[in-house]
Amino acid sequence: MRRLLLNTRQFCTRHPVALGVSVTFLLSFLLRLLYLLGSPDRDWPFSIFFYGDTRFFHTYALDWVRDRPAQATLPYHPPLFPWFLGLLYQVLGEPQGSAFPYKLSLAVLNSATVALTWVWWRRVLGTGWSLLAAGLFSASFGWLLLSTTYSNEVLYALFLSATCWLVLQSTRGLAWWAAVLLGIIMGLGSLTRAEHLYLWPFLLAYIAFDRDPQVPWKPQLVRWALAVAICLAVLVPWSLRNARVLQEINARNPDLEPLPELTLVTVYGPINFAMANNARATGGFTPDAVTQLGANGNLDVANPAQRHLLIHGYAEGLGWMSEHPGDAVNLLLSKLRRWLDGLSLGLGASDFPSGLRGARPPVDVFVPESSWLSWPLTLLLLAGAALSLRKPYRAFSLLTLVVLHRLLITLAFFGYARGLLAIFPALLPLLLLPAKALASRRPSLTGRLPALATVALLLFWLEAGALAMREPRAFSASGTTDRTGGKLIQDDWVQIWPKT
Repeated sequence: MRRLLLNTRQFCTRHPVALGVSVTFLLSFLLRLLYLLGSPDRDWPFSIFFYGDTRFFHTYALDWVRDRPAQATLPYHPPLFPWFLGLLYQVLGEPQGSAFPYKLSLAVLNSATVALTWVWWRRVLGTGWSLLAAGLFSASFGWLLLSTTYSNEVLYALFLSATCWLVLQSTRGLAWWAAVLLGIIMGLGSLTRAEHLYLWPFLLAYIAFDRDPQVPWKPQLVRWALAVAICLAVLVPWSLRNARVLQEINARNPDLEPLPELTLVTVYGPINFAMANNARATGGFTPDAVTQLGANGNLDVANPAQRHLLIHGYAEGLGWMSEHPGDAVNLLLSKLRRWLDGLSLGLGASDFPSGLRGARPPVDVFVPESSWLSWPLTLLLLAGAALSLRKPYRAFSLLTLVVLHRLLITLAFFGYARGLLAIFPALLPLLLLPAKALASRRPSLTGRLPALATVALLLFWLEAGALAMREPRAFSASGTTDRTGGKLIQDDWVQIWPKT
């Protein structure tokens, strides 16, 4: 026994990173497993608290697995997550009445993301604070939801984390292997969420801001150019497929204005911008701009008015904003508020301290009725972003730029709470930076504060275990129903509260 303990201690001393990766992965997966076992929707392909594009992902994955030919349709959604889901269907078999195996697989993927993220968090935060950040990532109620349902944020968070890791390593020079890997990851991230492609200028701005002056810049330009070229090369097969589809669609409607055939990932930019910026826009997803144009609210490329938005949506949205500047400013504030709702979600299976009473906005994650938590966390985020501009914390400026990128995307399009959750790998270090900076002035707190907070977080694992051993909690829901079957319209607002 003594020898086993000695060998264990030696392993922990010699391989601290391997130990940290193992611990963060196992603890994160355990909490997700317990949460899933205690959830009433564990067998459903979607969650009570998040519906999103679940139906599309499931249908697309089935068609892909079955190699079912279909009429060319608009490349509206990025393809990588439904492909990944289809791969799960191939490996585990097609769904047979329960989505539990696929949800569990997504929980494994997200647990691996937590472990990978801890590796590079350790560099910027130090061991103690990085373990606390990993605990917060693991116990986040928002991520307990997203990691146990069909959401492309599960895959995107992995690519975003890997992107940050590689770029942080490149301030002293981007190695050739890192340039190749960064290009591949940026391409895959863009095929998961199209806006990831527009992160490139922010990454390059960080390198210019925090580059080691002793590293020659000309050779580095070649390597960064290679990374961008590889990213675009990853997109080429899908872009060529898009061109063929759009050519076919244009051929079916020769009398209408042709759709642009050069589309790297999706065509949804212009029409989403028009839906997000008009007199009926609310700040969140609202398809009224398309619904009022006919076709029963469905997107129809043969509808001239809808086709106009697919081509000229940016001009329409900008035209409305220039004609109604006051309304446009109020709309931007609404988008910002919707986005910051992501900070109102708490911790653990019971969403402490915000609670499980609230609403699920269209195509978004559950937002608790009590949203006071978002305000102090917003102040912490602003403080962390300000501190990242100081020399001792310069590495954090990359994370500030990632958050800024997402903020600008939000202001241009829709305010989603899940949009904030998607950037947790960049967000959490900024939230902890003010506490880290404060503790650095008191050496006695440097190790104790993150350790005590991490131990306190383990209470959420005990809570999830207790809930998993009981009957799943029941919830009530209300919202708009359809006219035929009286069922809730899942893409509309849904009010949710626990049954007593």
